[in-house]
Amino acid sequence: MSSEFITIYIDRNQKISLFRQVYEKIRDHILSGFLKPGTRLPPTRRLAKELNLSRNVVMEAYDQLHAEGYIESSQGSYTQVAKNTCYHGYSYKTPAMAGPEKKKAGYDIEFKTGIPDLNLFPRAAWGKYLKAAVMEAKDAELSYYEPEGHLGLREELSAYLYRAKGIKADPSRIVITNGATQALSLAAGILQKEHCEAVIEDPGGYGVIQILEKAGYRLNPVMTGSKGIVPSGIKMTPHIRMIYITPSHQFPMGSILPAASRIELLHLIRDRDIYIIEDDYDSEFRYDGPPIHPLKALDPEKVIYLGSFSKVLSPALRIGYSVLPAALVEQFKQKKHFSDAQSPMMDQIALMKFIKDGLFENHVHRMKKVYKRKRDVLVNVLLEEFKDSIRIYGENAGLHLVVEFKETILPVNGRFEVCHNGVFIHSVEKHCLEKGRHKNQLIFGYGNLSEQDIVSGIRKLNGFKPYRADL
Repeated sequence: MSSEFITIYIDRNQKISLFRQVYEKIRDHILSGFLKPGTRLPPTRRLAKELNLSRNVVMEAYDQLHAEGYIESSQGSYTQVAKNTCYHGYSYKTPAMAGPEKKKAGYDIEFKTGIPDLNLFPRAAWGKYLKAAVMEAKDAELSYYEPEGHLGLREELSAYLYRAKGIKADPSRIVITNGATQALSLAAGILQKEHCEAVIEDPGGYGVIQILEKAGYRLNPVMTGSKGIVPSGIKMTPHIRMIYITPSHQFPMGSILPAASRIELLHLIRDRDIYIIEDDYDSEFRYDGPPIHPLKALDPEKVIYLGSFSKVLSPALRIGYSVLPAALVEQFKQKKHFSDAQSPMMDQIALMKFIKDGLFENHVHRMKKVYKRKRDVLVNVLLEEFKDSIRIYGENAGLHLVVEFKETILPVNGRFEVCHNGVFIHSVEKHCLEKGRHKNQLIFGYGNLSEQDIVSGIRKLNGFKPYRADL
């Protein structure tokens, strides 16, 4: 019979309990083959003495190993390693062996898109509402809830959408999601058919491209002009199931889709089994007036409207929503249920009261002024540094703008980024399916940068010396 000798090192300074350390060391020895099937384990009293531990600690470890089938014993007999418990592919590392986590490479200033000013997130107010949600939640709200989300939040959203954007949306047509990303994924799932296609703007969101491709769609890109997507440029096929657009502030170019183009799109799909997905990702922040009237308001039964609080409050909240045509509500709710049952309820209750008490719209009003100042600072310093060698697009709304460097080719790396002198910016090319048309354009996100960092970043960037395309 095999030896009963086991080498176990116990570190009393670790945050891992003594029981867990004994259990894991013996389990690792068994899985790695160091302790072979049939090997006798020491009696609990003896092992406890060797390790200078309470016998109860060792007994608890043995009980856990026995429950999981790593060891076996019969009454009045010794304990041994069970059969077929060695896994040759098993390897393990202790925290000390693994070493410290490597810090990701960073930059002094990153002009990232889609991130609001996190320093101005209303922490105190949100904490107050979140605490109240936890303390006052009813038993039903602490249990599994309807997949479409909290009725109170959907009612507040319904009122807000009509008040701010002119969308008449019954609460029964609204489904709360974990951000607009999930809303798009769910919509893609319920519309998906064999060999299906999705018409998308080009350039468009890189994340959107990934979501739709993963959902099994063949992408049908349409070049966006100075006024957004051109409906006449859509190559209509029998396999098209959706047209994905950002009409209020096209991403990334920033154009607004004119009324004539919106109506042309609706005429195009009227008698077809096709839906428009309208992603209204940051229309709250329009600096020359109120938000653009959404396409959803023109035809509620042919448009799936996606919204999110990530750009307005914080991406960490992961609260989005979809306003659906009547024919798709039940399918969407079922898809949501099987995806994750429901979105976090306490956050929904907190947001409901945050909107109801007027704090959400107050925050939007305040942030519009903040972002307008940042936009002005960015535009001014760009013109100071690069003068008439640049053209600026999409500066009238949102948290980013696009800069075209005239008659130049930018030093963009293989990931479609410019990284120079501690400054990071994405190229528009990253968001293109058809490459080559936007090589001289960069996207400057400014929402989460201070005015000082905006100025510093552009002045540092000026040294990268774009070179002329004709040289």
